[in-house]
Amino acid sequence: MMRKIISMIVNLITAFVIIVSSLYLVSVLQTINNPSHIPSVLGFTPLTVVSGSMSPGIQTGDLVIIKNGSSAIKPGDVITYRLGGVLVTHRVKEIAKNNVQEVFVTQGDANEIPDFETVDRSQILGRYVMRIPFGGYIKASLRGLPGILILAGLGLIALMSELLSYTTYKVKEAEKSML
Repeated sequence: MMRKIISMIVNLITAFVIIVSSLYLVSVLQTINNPSHIPSVLGFTPLTVVSGSMSPGIQTGDLVIIKNGSSAIKPGDVITYRLGGVLVTHRVKEIAKNNVQEVFVTQGDANEIPDFETVDRSQILGRYVMRIPFGGYIKASLRGLPGILILAGLGLIALMSELLSYTTYKVKEAEKSML
C-alpha cells in the first residue's frame, strides 16, 4: 500500500516537473524572440507580485496568473494593467465614462483610497485568475542557466525514479511467473 502511495506521489511530481519545464521553455523562447514581450502560454500569463498593495489576498512574492484580454471586466474583478513601464495588479472599483471612452477606477485591497490615475481599456493586460503562494520566488530562482539545470536535474531524477519503479515491477512480475 505504501509503495502505491509513493509511486503516485512520484508520478504527480514527475508530471508537475514536466509541465513546469515545458511552460518555462516556452516562456524562455518567447522572451528570446521578443525581449519586450511578456511571455504567455495558451492566453495565460504568470506574473510575480512585488508589492503588498493587494494583501492579504495576494502577497508579495506570490505568482499570479492572468487571463489575457480586457473584455467583460466588471467592478470587483482584479486586473493587471500597464502604468508607464510598470505592471499593476489592482481591483476594479468602478467603471466610469471619460468623455466618450470607458475608464476603470482601480484600488489595491490594502490601500485606503482609489488609485490616482484611471485605467484605459488599452492599458489592461488581463484579468486575475489565480495565485500560487511564493511562486514568484520560485520563478525568480529558476531564471537563467542555473534554473534550467535545476529543472533538467529534477526531470532526470523523476525519470530515473520512474525507470526504477518500472524495473522493480518487471522483476517482481518475472519472479511470480517463475513460481
